[in-house]
Amino acid sequence: MIKLNMPDVTPGKPEIIFPTSWSYRAVVDAANGSVLENLNRILEKYGYQERFAAGNASSGQRYKSFHVTVQLPSRAVMNELGKALGEVEGVKFLL
Repeated sequence: MIKLNMPDVTPGKPEIIFPTSWSYRAVVDAANGSVLENLNRILEKYGYQERFAAGNASSGQRYKSFHVTVQLPSRAVMNELGKALGEVEGVKFLL
């Protein structure tokens, strides 16, 4: 849930109410065959049973995307998980 236009919220930065459902999309180097397995290992490490699912491939087949939606209990977990996923070898962008 996002609350907008509240007096205690910085304009342009909506407050996120936790726990919240959050979707991550990883754009990865298609040549790295272990990146999906490594992304899912990070989810396991944080106690999630959800797994990244295949998304799209770039027109030149150099990049693939994967996505997952998880329930985040706090901003601290959101930040830690996002950082860990973004540091997986082969991940170009984490959205």
